[in-house]
Amino acid sequence: MKCLNCDHDVAKLDNEHLIACSGLTLQEYAIRHCLPLELLVSTDQLNQRPQAADFISIATTPGEAARAVLEGLRLSGLLGSEGEFAVIPGGIRWLDLLLWDLNFLNEYGFRFCQDYEFDESTNRVVARNKLRSLRRNLLGRPRDAMTPVPPPDFATALAVCIGHCGEMQAGYLFIALTRRVDADEAVVWLEREHGVAMHCLSGDDEEPVLLRTRTTADSGRLLAALEPQLRPMPGVWDRFHASTPELTVAKELSFDSAHFITDHPAKCSNQHGGRYVLRVKVRGRIDPITGCVVDFGYLKKVVTREIVELFDHHHLNYVAGELAWRSTTEVMCVFIWQRLIEYLPALAELELYETPQSSCRYTGPSLAEFQASGGNSVLTWFQQETLGRSPWRSLLRPEAGESMRTVGRVRSARL
Repeated sequence: MKCLNCDHDVAKLDNEHLIACSGLTLQEYAIRHCLPLELLVSTDQLNQRPQAADFISIATTPGEAARAVLEGLRLSGLLGSEGEFAVIPGGIRWLDLLLWDLNFLNEYGFRFCQDYEFDESTNRVVARNKLRSLRRNLLGRPRDAMTPVPPPDFATALAVCIGHCGEMQAGYLFIALTRRVDADEAVVWLEREHGVAMHCLSGDDEEPVLLRTRTTADSGRLLAALEPQLRPMPGVWDRFHASTPELTVAKELSFDSAHFITDHPAKCSNQHGGRYVLRVKVRGRIDPITGCVVDFGYLKKVVTREIVELFDHHHLNYVAGELAWRSTTEVMCVFIWQRLIEYLPALAELELYETPQSSCRYTGPSLAEFQASGGNSVLTWFQQETLGRSPWRSLLRPEAGESMRTVGRVRSARL
């Protein structure tokens, strides 16, 4: 087989040769030369299972930096297990960052592995990059109890977490943490140490817990505060600051609902139902690591939870007070925008079809504008505290009715 990097004939194309000749892994080589892994991976490389005997056991306590990096990966949910092994995955575009992790985590006995498996669901060979170590290497040592080890540096751990799982959207930074207690600690620490306000978007029973900077200024303060820790991580600083193409992406979902429109002069005053089609558009720059403006899975999850599950097979007039009076497509769009903007600061446009021939397009306020002004008054007429307090309501009181009848009899007598 000829290596297309060095133009030499080799008995087998593997990482050992490729790293020596070009610094590339076999997966990177396949991508560079537009080749399927099926043509490159030999049968003896497929579906190989690691052996514990091939990994070293660690008897010493890792240093401060190693413990902070490991804690950051735990916070982000990337530290997992496979049988007797601890594993940390990393996509191919994240390879240098995964090797940056390895530079510290070799103190725990981690080593880099590129596993090749035949994936029956896709009917192709896939490569999976991982750091792998024996799980027992991560456990505390007996002598640690005699010599207490301080907790990992939280600033470094949080920076590692953000570097691996942080997402930027319209200037707002999102962080997903695996546990509520970790999220609470991060919120308190950022406010206390750097004046950064975070907003929790997840419910108490949800994991992971999704945090978002309250304002774009908070994003700037957070990144500036952690810049010394973030800049050394390969690709991380550029990911949040690089100038990349800006695009609009859309996700379409549907739901079936019933409704009626109070006081409507035509048939819409009758109770009726149908299938609504909602198209949600988000505009932003391409993330240089993920290649996406926003992950379609996240977009679907948010819209499904906030809108589809609320409306689908329900009566629109009774699911939310804002729609009880007017469940028109226009009012629904305003309501939907307000439900989504906290999760999708880059929201660009909504398009809602009540029928294939009847639709509405809407672009609402930015997240900053929504935070400053609150909900739109078109939704809140019947929730206003002043409703029912106008002076004209005095005419509805029983004594007012009797007084008006007396006035009416006097006027009739005069006539």
